[in-house]
Amino acid sequence: MSAAPSMRRRLLGFLLVPAIAALSPIIALPAVTQIAGPGGWASAIAGESIGTFAAIAIGWGWATVGPALISIAGDADERARLYRESLVVRVSIAVIALPVLAVICWFVASPGAEWLTILMGMQGALIAMSFTWFSAGIGDPRTIVILDAAPRLLANLAAAGLVLATGIVVLYPLAGIIVTLTGTAVFTVRLLRRHPGTWPRVRDLPRLLRSNLAVALNDAGLSGYSSVPAPVVNVTAVPTAAAGYATADKMLKLGQFIPMTLANALQAWIGEAHGPHRARRMSIAIGLAAATGLLGWAGLSLVGPWLTSVYLPAAPAPFDILLVMGLTFFFFSVRTAVARLVLFPAGQAAAVMRATLIATAIGIPLMIGLGIAWGPLGAAIGYAATEGAATLLLSRRCVRVLHDLRHSTVEAAP
Repeated sequence: MSAAPSMRRRLLGFLLVPAIAALSPIIALPAVTQIAGPGGWASAIAGESIGTFAAIAIGWGWATVGPALISIAGDADERARLYRESLVVRVSIAVIALPVLAVICWFVASPGAEWLTILMGMQGALIAMSFTWFSAGIGDPRTIVILDAAPRLLANLAAAGLVLATGIVVLYPLAGIIVTLTGTAVFTVRLLRRHPGTWPRVRDLPRLLRSNLAVALNDAGLSGYSSVPAPVVNVTAVPTAAAGYATADKMLKLGQFIPMTLANALQAWIGEAHGPHRARRMSIAIGLAAATGLLGWAGLSLVGPWLTSVYLPAAPAPFDILLVMGLTFFFFSVRTAVARLVLFPAGQAAAVMRATLIATAIGIPLMIGLGIAWGPLGAAIGYAATEGAATLLLSRRCVRVLHDLRHSTVEAAP
């Protein structure tokens, strides 16, 4: 039977996940922006950005390289062993990272929004404990929908009503935290009961940390520059301007689920092929990612200003910032496909890390400098320039990998 119908089913299944994930917070955002006010909303997004960076540290590369490792694992017991190793690594880092996150969020928050900022940071950080990368690796979107996406949608719906009814805005991040921890706990118990095995020992931890070090550093670089603009704007801009930037940043982050999930959905499809046939599939995947990026750019810049003014009147995003954020989305979409679908499977994790760190070293000072000089728009321009630099550096390496595969003597998979 052709692989095309199987690929289409996986793709459609996985595309349900970002659709639900994007819809979930949108339900609660009007209530949060209305109750929190401009300063609280900007602080919440700043905390979420800091939490995203903490999630990268806690996840230690598993969300990036984990699906590929799971997809090529020999059997179910081998996959369970990898999952146990990931749990030991992630819990060990979380014990250190979460208290540090709380302190940073406290200092970045606007007066009166400290706990909201901390809990938003915690919600973002604890995403690293999720099981979804494992399900992506085995091509199982159904479990993600049942244990994560659908409960998150219901929790945000309930949180929106409770925030409006009680005025307690911290109920929004608390709902997200509960969904992540509950869904992950249920998945973990079910998986490890079916496939019991030996847990890694404390002396194994250095080895496990070294195994994903290159990917973790790469992810930290990427998250580092994507997490910088919102806190910088919150500290340097007036609350109303910071709130508009926060809305644009939130729209961008919500949209980024789509190229990430597209890459997850195509992972196994590409892994089934070899040699020139794999190069063709990789090229198709990059084309899909570029088209997704262009559509996202158009959506953010053309529809975004109207949508945010109607749906989030307490903190609408201006056109100029959304236009630049759309360019950032395009670069992100292409870079995600290049790294996850071409370079990581080709054993180029170290090259990805070097390119990312170069872009980060240039981009973070640029974002801070432009943010101070030109305000929120300057921070957005610095963000787009950094994402563009990382994409350009990785694309050059991608071209070489595809060239080598096209000229490989390995026969195409049937």
